[in-house]
Amino acid sequence: MVDVVDLGKNWVRYIHDLKGKLDRTDEENAMLILADLIRLYGIKSPSEITEQMETHYSIRDKEGTADNRDIFRFDKEQRFVDYLNPAHAGKQYWVEKGDVFDKLCKILNIEKDKNFHKQIRKNEIYEEDIKNSDWYFHVIQHKHLMEELFGYKVPKDFHKNPLAYFKTFCLKIMGIVCTLEQAKGMHPDDHEALFKQHMKEDIYRKHYVYTPRTPTKKRVCSDDWINRKIEAGEELTIAERKLRALRKHVAIHNGQPRYKRYLSSLEKSPLHFYYNHPGDLKNKQNRRASKK
Repeated sequence: MVDVVDLGKNWVRYIHDLKGKLDRTDEENAMLILADLIRLYGIKSPSEITEQMETHYSIRDKEGTADNRDIFRFDKEQRFVDYLNPAHAGKQYWVEKGDVFDKLCKILNIEKDKNFHKQIRKNEIYEEDIKNSDWYFHVIQHKHLMEELFGYKVPKDFHKNPLAYFKTFCLKIMGIVCTLEQAKGMHPDDHEALFKQHMKEDIYRKHYVYTPRTPTKKRVCSDDWINRKIEAGEELTIAERKLRALRKHVAIHNGQPRYKRYLSSLEKSPLHFYYNHPGDLKNKQNRRASKK
């Protein structure tokens, strides 16, 4: 593959010529993708491409995810400017979308008055986290509106299994790279510390009448005890978090791709311009539609 550094100032011309070439080789197509990655993420060589970057690059509307982050950061007054926009075709639905984002970000512990991207940390979101959230009930109550606003169908079994849709929403709507991790089996030796902890605290005898002998039965009781602590708002121990991690969950990745638009301030956001020039909202939407 051509070395980006060696090309230097000729890089732009090289890529321009490649785009106009009809019979490109696989290597030349790869160079075009690399050029796009350089433009979007500021990398300099193929060695800097991460799995997370590849996942983010696959998002169809990356600029839309940046818009959504900015809508979240808008206050109620800013969102209301769009609500009052008389040109229905140009509406961005900042009020309706912002309400959804506010509820979602409570699950992710992302605050409005800080840089959105810098707050994304490695995290595990479990089914019970979602079911105990306002976002979960909002999706159920406004299923059809959610589909109209964001273009992704809410599964029929969402009320029972919300994790898959949650993962899709985080990735495709908010640009947060994450994966849906399936439930895993348990090796008893890996959780001996937890079983000893619960034995020492007399959890099994006090709350489950008897002390289970097998690791499988201990896990059932320990899992239930973890659920009780979560419902009571109590913090889990390291050993308890380790067992909980075996459950099906959405894993929020560390090392989120540094998409250039995510790193800019809210004042530099295109939406901030349209907030000050609401009459241009329709033109913005028309330009985006013409690119699809």
